[in-house]
Amino acid sequence: MTIQVGIIGCGLMGSLHARTLHALPGVKVAAVHNRTRAKAESLAAEVGATVYDSYEALLEQELDAVWVATPDHLHVDAAKAVLESGKHLFLEKALATSVEDGAEIVAAGAKHPELKAMVAYPLRFAPVYRAMKETVSRGDAGKPIQAWSMRTHFLDPNQRVYDKYRDHYYDTPSWYFDDVTAKGPIFSHGSHDYDLLTWMCGEIESVFAYGGTYLLPPGSVADAFTVSLRFAGGGIGQVSTPWVTRVEYDITGVATERLTAVNNNGQLLVKDDDGPERKTSFSDNDMWVRLNSHFIECIRGDKQPLISLEDGLRVIAVSEAAYRSLKERREVAVDYSALRSAARTGV
Repeated sequence: MTIQVGIIGCGLMGSLHARTLHALPGVKVAAVHNRTRAKAESLAAEVGATVYDSYEALLEQELDAVWVATPDHLHVDAAKAVLESGKHLFLEKALATSVEDGAEIVAAGAKHPELKAMVAYPLRFAPVYRAMKETVSRGDAGKPIQAWSMRTHFLDPNQRVYDKYRDHYYDTPSWYFDDVTAKGPIFSHGSHDYDLLTWMCGEIESVFAYGGTYLLPPGSVADAFTVSLRFAGGGIGQVSTPWVTRVEYDITGVATERLTAVNNNGQLLVKDDDGPERKTSFSDNDMWVRLNSHFIECIRGDKQPLISLEDGLRVIAVSEAAYRSLKERREVAVDYSALRSAARTGV
C-alpha cells in the first residue's frame, strides 16, 4: 500500500519533511502547495509532485495524509481543513501561537477520531533522548526531582545559520523575529523542551521566566531567556534555548530520586547508586526519518501517534504561560482548561 501525501508549506520544514518522505519506501509525495509558487515548483521537481495554487485544491486530491508546515500563526485554518477533508494530519510544531487557536485544532481532531493526527516534536525520536526516557522511566528510578534543558542557538536575520540537526545552512524566515506572530524562542523553540521534559517528568504546573531582547533590533522577540518550571509531581526544572550563543551546545538532564541521566551534546551519561557512571555516545541522529516513519506506520497499522494534538496543546499552554511570565515578570500557573474542554467535547 502506497501512502499518498500532500505538503502544505514548502519552506524550511515542509521541504525537509517532503525530502524525508520521498526517501521512504511505500510513500509518494503527490501534491504540494506554497504561498509562493516558485518554492512549490522547486520542491515538486525534486520529489515528483504536482503543484496546487491553494491548499483547498490540494485537499480535493486523492491523498491519505497531509503535512502542514506553514508558519505557526497560520496553522489553524489549514489544519482544520485537512481534518475536515478526511485526511490524516501531520502538523509542524508549534501547534499554534495561542491556546485559543490550538484548542480549535484539538477540537477539530476530536470530531474525527478515525483520523491520525500528530504534532512534530522530533526530539522524542532522537536516540539519545529515547534512551534518557527509558532510563528515567525505570521502575527503580523514583520520582523526578530536578530537570534541565539548555540547547543553544545563534539566529540573526542578516546571516545564514548552520543547523546541526539538519547539517546544512539556511536563511531564517523573517516571521521568526516578529513578536506579534512568532513570540520568539521562549514560545516556539522552547516548546521542544517543554514537551521533552513533560514527557519525562510529567505535567508542568507553573513557570517563571526571565529574558529580554539583547542582540536583535528593539521591538523584536526576546532572543535570550530562561524559564523555571514547577512540575505537578513536585519536581522543578529549567529550560533555555537562547538565540544569542554563537556556540551550539545541548545539555539536558533529569535527576530522579535514585539516578541521573544527562544528554551531554549527544553523549548519554547515567549514574545510579549501584555502580560507576556509564557513557553511551550516539553518532547517528536520524530523528527526522524516525519521526516521519512513525506517523506513516501509525496510518498503516491503525496506531495512535506518540505525540497527539492534545500533547501539542499542552505544550502551547506552557509556552503561553512562559511568554506571559516574561512580559509580566511573575510566576504564572499553566492553564490547561482549554485543552481539557476541547479534547472532551470537540467543540
